[in-house]
Amino acid sequence: MTFSQKVKSEILRSAKGLKGCCAASFLTAVIKSVGSISIDNRNFAFTVESDNRELPEVCQKLCVTQLGVDAQITDARFTSSKQTSYTCRFDASLGGKLHLTAADSDGSFTLCDAASLVPSKPCCARAFMQGLFVACGSVIIPLTDSDIGENRLHSKYHLELRFTDPDFLQAVSAAYAPMELKYTPRKNHGVLYLKDSEKIADFLVYVNAMSAKLQLENVIIGRSVRNRANRQRNCISANIDKSVLASERQTEAIERLKLNGMYEGLPDSLKQIADLRQKYPEATLDEIADMSGISKSGANHRFAKLIELSHK
Repeated sequence: MTFSQKVKSEILRSAKGLKGCCAASFLTAVIKSVGSISIDNRNFAFTVESDNRELPEVCQKLCVTQLGVDAQITDARFTSSKQTSYTCRFDASLGGKLHLTAADSDGSFTLCDAASLVPSKPCCARAFMQGLFVACGSVIIPLTDSDIGENRLHSKYHLELRFTDPDFLQAVSAAYAPMELKYTPRKNHGVLYLKDSEKIADFLVYVNAMSAKLQLENVIIGRSVRNRANRQRNCISANIDKSVLASERQTEAIERLKLNGMYEGLPDSLKQIADLRQKYPEATLDEIADMSGISKSGANHRFAKLIELSHK
């Protein structure tokens, strides 16, 4: 099961307990996002189809128990991509109950404006977003074999909601502006998305996917620990490289002094440190300073003097 599927499953378990107006908001979001329409006695009838059996089951339960409207799940069928698909068919009266449809003066029904469907009541707005995500959402995080393991797939944080109705997308974007959902167009639909890990974590809390949020936090912490370890390793490696290059320059300077006959005329202090460098070519500046009984800056000054003299 993918992380996205786990999030949806957790939301659907939570959605089973929705009551009254919140249940209606959840159903409205699902039907408006992925529902299909047919005409039944001059009224609109709605169906929801999904390869996730939990979604139509939860929709049926809420419709019957909370709204008193009949809904039936049809037998599973196989799609062209060989996936199993499940369909929930709702009684035509559901459109009026959810304010998806409205009757004209002549008794005909029309679809309501998308902006009027997004609820303003906080509890209903949360249920509405839960419905949106399970119907048209997905989320990817850089999961690994373990929470702090290497991200072999090089995946990044990404959460999105897909819309085929641009007016509905605009209504959702405006209603949930504090979430700072960003917009991008794709072929035949539009997408609202998040890429910031902290904002995705806040979204998961909002839709009551707490287990998924904890899993995401483990990934964030694990990546932070791994990145810090990588930085430290790179720093150590850079210091080693720097120390090796310095040692090579110092050794070359000492050898030039000996070839030029200048070595014997050096002060004892410079001879001492030169002898130590040749004897311990892999020693760090700190270690050479320790063996010389002087400070690190003192040892560095003496080596600088040796290099300077070797170029004369």
